[in-house]
Amino acid sequence: MSFGAIWKSNWFVGAILTLLFVLAVQQKTSPMNTIERMIYDRFATQTTTSPDDQIVILNIDASTLHKKGLTPRQAISSSIHTLTAANASFIGIDAIFKKPTTPSTINPNNNSHDALEDAVRNAGNIILPLYFKIDETNIQSQTTMPDYFNAMALKHVNTTQSEDPVYASGMSAPYKELSLAAAGIGHMSIINDSDGVARSETMIIAYGKHYFPSMPLLLAAKSLNIPLDDIRIHRGDDIELGPLSLTTDTQSRIYPSFSQAGGTPFFQTYTFSQLHEGKIPATAFKNKIILINNTDHGSEQTFPSPGNQNMTRIEFSAHVLRSILHKQLFQRPSWTHSAEVALLLIIGLYLIYLLPRISTRSAAIISGLAFIVLIGSDLIALQYYSTWLQTTMAALLLLIGHIAVTYKQRFVFKSPKKKPLKSLHNTNKMLGISFQNQGMLDQAFEKFLSCPIDDDMLTILYKLGLAFERKRQFKQATAVYEHISTHNPDYQDVTTRMNATKNSDDTPSGSYSNTALSTLLLTGNNIPTLGRYEIISELGKGAMGTVYLGKDPKINRKVAIKTMALSQEFEPEELEDVKTKFFHEAEIAGMLNHPNIVTIFDAGDEHDLAYIAMEFLDGIDLSPYTKKGRLLPFSTTLKVVGKVAEALQYAHSHGVIHRDIKPANIMILKNKSVKVTDFGIAHIIDSSKSKAGVVLGTPSYMSPEQLSGKPLDGRSDLFSLGVMLYELASGVRPFRAESLSKLMYKIAKQPHVDIREHNPEVPDYICELIDELLTKKAAQRIETASDVQGKVSRCLKSLKNNGESQ
Repeated sequence: MSFGAIWKSNWFVGAILTLLFVLAVQQKTSPMNTIERMIYDRFATQTTTSPDDQIVILNIDASTLHKKGLTPRQAISSSIHTLTAANASFIGIDAIFKKPTTPSTINPNNNSHDALEDAVRNAGNIILPLYFKIDETNIQSQTTMPDYFNAMALKHVNTTQSEDPVYASGMSAPYKELSLAAAGIGHMSIINDSDGVARSETMIIAYGKHYFPSMPLLLAAKSLNIPLDDIRIHRGDDIELGPLSLTTDTQSRIYPSFSQAGGTPFFQTYTFSQLHEGKIPATAFKNKIILINNTDHGSEQTFPSPGNQNMTRIEFSAHVLRSILHKQLFQRPSWTHSAEVALLLIIGLYLIYLLPRISTRSAAIISGLAFIVLIGSDLIALQYYSTWLQTTMAALLLLIGHIAVTYKQRFVFKSPKKKPLKSLHNTNKMLGISFQNQGMLDQAFEKFLSCPIDDDMLTILYKLGLAFERKRQFKQATAVYEHISTHNPDYQDVTTRMNATKNSDDTPSGSYSNTALSTLLLTGNNIPTLGRYEIISELGKGAMGTVYLGKDPKINRKVAIKTMALSQEFEPEELEDVKTKFFHEAEIAGMLNHPNIVTIFDAGDEHDLAYIAMEFLDGIDLSPYTKKGRLLPFSTTLKVVGKVAEALQYAHSHGVIHRDIKPANIMILKNKSVKVTDFGIAHIIDSSKSKAGVVLGTPSYMSPEQLSGKPLDGRSDLFSLGVMLYELASGVRPFRAESLSKLMYKIAKQPHVDIREHNPEVPDYICELIDELLTKKAAQRIETASDVQGKVSRCLKSLKNNGESQ
């Protein structure tokens, strides 16, 4: 084929544009980077609005030191003493000092020691800085580090295929004695983007054969009581900080949120003069993380950050630290770059194959809608998922490509129309495939019916029939197989499948929805699905329905899927109201983001079978440990109750009441962490009338006000927590009766039996906590879950002091 023929072909323009855009993205030379960064900066400064009260900045400025005749070294030593006396949590310092050589820097009480070194050692909570030199070559240095310095490097750093680590070629660090006196060392190297703006924090930097954490990462770990050895790095993927998992990009960077410029300072900021003259109360530093900014040592230099703000290193580190602790981070996972390239290729295929074959009006509508979706995806990903997915390049390719292809067709080379009927069939086939990929199976079948039958079409129709079966839409599957059979009755096993689907009910309701799923699992007849989730196996059955192990095929993640046959549980006139309530409660529960609360990913319904997809938990609930002979040690029981109280405090502060706290809803995972499940689900059932009009839920654990139908607040959950603590400590529930009515009367009116009648070894302070939790009147009960946490902590301390374990 000659070049002229290629140039005149419909695919040439689309292919060339697609290639140019893909190369631009790969080389990171996109002219749209400025727009992308403007969009990102706007969202990065809108997430964080309220001032932070846990981080304090202390500025040591040159003018104050000059007036008081002090050196920066003396000022920082003095500040450390004052902050330590005020019970500061941890102190990070942005300054490096050389080893002292003159008597003025020697501790007057000990001529052999440096005053700063002594202050750092005695404080025991000082994090010192590293400053790395980063070259454009980014080649790993072969420098051999001293043994004492290697001990301060990260121990658990795993590699991934998508990693692109940052290597340092040089380093400035504290001298040996000062380094050994510190609680840790973290780098403060900030790497700007190509436009000179600092948007990200490089969490780890390689020097020699070791990796060193950033100061905000190390301070966050210390404040969460996580040792250096327990920080786990998956380069190019994520960072595990105990219960926190921080998604990073391929260079192990995170993208923090920033306060908006102007107004009051976002972090409480003091000067050394105020500290030195005693103008600041000690409570201002108690249990706070203090960041010392030595402006006399060069750190007063500022650099741009999102929102046209100039920040010092210490201010930038403060925003990073806050974002980590509050998990207010924007993420750019390793898959985003691949997704952006894939979008370009999809747009390219559209420009090459579909656009030249459809009418001008249809092309304008499709391209316009696609352009809006692409731009909207960028904004939605940032707004709702805190993910920086850059789609403007794909939108620009679509816009330029549409104009170029349309102009070429209409004004440059007018090719004669060939076989318009065949082109229409191909369009219907492609639209049908597109509908099927989106799960719109009925619309796909409608398009396929207008296409002539050939071997390729038979294969497409057969796959459509299987898709209908997976959705348990057996009538539609039968129609597809009958259509195939009229043209080729011997095609694969179409006759057998047609007979099987004819004998199946394709409008599942009630318990049949779960039965159909279980039957498909047992027979291995296709992989059943609920929404977009593939059902792998049945995990168990409960009063509400069946729980399945599922998989999200888009990201290959295992999920637990709880199902409930709404049409079986509720009357038809109640169904719509229950559905609305179901999704509202699932939405509320899904907004809870806490390490001790199970994460909810999704909710949906198919044929009146409602489902909730949530985090798959590999562990066991507390039910087995409520039996005598299998009771947990008191210390373990208190720690579990403390974690449950922590989860309840978080939920209550967000306006969510659990309503069904009991051992079966508390999971202990293999890694010993505690998870509270079924948030909000009990309310869906409890707040609607059942068919028989009986009380739903678990009455043995309900509070008096819950049984009487009064308005509830968080104290109702605390009563249930008290029932659970009683049972875990004694192996017996506090309220027992032969009938439901008698049980409800005992809970509402009669005091519980002293737990020591069932287990005399229960300490007095645990008995007192149980009595306070099981107080009948909510107004006289422990007020908040936070108060319960405090009482549990005191019980654990008493247990330890008394040497008791069971």
